Amino acid sequence: MWLVENSTPYAAERSIVIDKRGERHWVVVVKGTFDILPGGVTRASAEQLPPLAAPVYVGKDGESSLLYDQELQAAKPRSEVYVNGYAYAPQGQPTTRVNVGLSTPQGTKTLAVVGDRRWERDLVGGVVTTPPLPFLKLPITYERAWGGYDKTDPDASKHRLDPRNTVGTGVVSRVAHRVGQCVPNIEFPGRDLETSGPAGFGALCSFWHPRTTFQGTYDAKWMESRKPLLPEDFDPQWFQCAPVDQQLAKRLYGGETLAVVGMSTTGTLQFTLPKHYFAFTTRIGSKRLEHRAQIDTVVIEPEHPRVIVIWHTTLSCHHQIDDIDATMITEKPYV
Repeated sequence: MWLVENSTPYAAERSIVIDKRGERHWVVVVKGTFDILPGGVTRASAEQLPPLAAPVYVGKDGESSLLYDQELQAAKPRSEVYVNGYAYAPQGQPTTRVNVGLSTPQGTKTLAVVGDRRWERDLVGGVVTTPPLPFLKLPITYERAWGGYDKTDPDASKHRLDPRNTVGTGVVSRVAHRVGQCVPNIEFPGRDLETSGPAGFGALCSFWHPRTTFQGTYDAKWMESRKPLLPEDFDPQWFQCAPVDQQLAKRLYGGETLAVVGMSTTGTLQFTLPKHYFAFTTRIGSKRLEHRAQIDTVVIEPEHPRVIVIWHTTLSCHHQIDDIDATMITEKPYV
């Protein structure tokens, strides 16, 4: 019957995933949405967002940056944190530049957000950037970071694409094509725009580098011997959607301190990650199988302000998966 009997106040959903060996796994996800209150405490939001079976984009699907990645999938090897937010000028006074940051137990990542600029011709014909315009608030999205796809040349063989961020700005096949284009607003402080690559805190699309380096090889051999299974060289790191420096070496359990700087009117938004313990009991005929979940994704959204936490559990039961009746989800005291 494949039911989920959820006695918690949080949203839950289930799915079946097939690994590269062709074995089937029962996946259940609990997704908690929490308001961030003054003092850094959290409270369950009135609206609990449902787990996502497909990615959600900022704009047109596949042609804009990712707002949320899919959540009903195989487990991620590591916990990760990503942020959907804006850069705010300090004290509400217009500025041309502000540093913004994300702090996790692994350390602090800092980016610079610069006011709108364009490339233009100077008096001797070179291409330079205009002075940055003051701003009060700017979105931190990959559309405003280094990257892009230059299709200006009529010869398609001369088109240039940055596989790390196909929706950004700055990438051109010829310097002359930059004239009139926007200069990236988001950058790594003190580093060259092009060599440092796309700067951001948000989720990376599944078809961007470095995620594509883990997807495996889909070639003639795969077509002949493995399709529709995943390639033999598929790496589960493909499921990680946060930038590499936002994937944590030590898994999150709840109770950790997280913070974002420069992405709210208060300057710093610091809070304690909600700490919950869920028990899962899956019924397969007369059997009762106990399993546990772990945090694999945290999404911080300072605009609300809120934090979304994804708890993920996998039950490997290949030959018995068709006989699953239901999974019961309960919350127990966290000791």
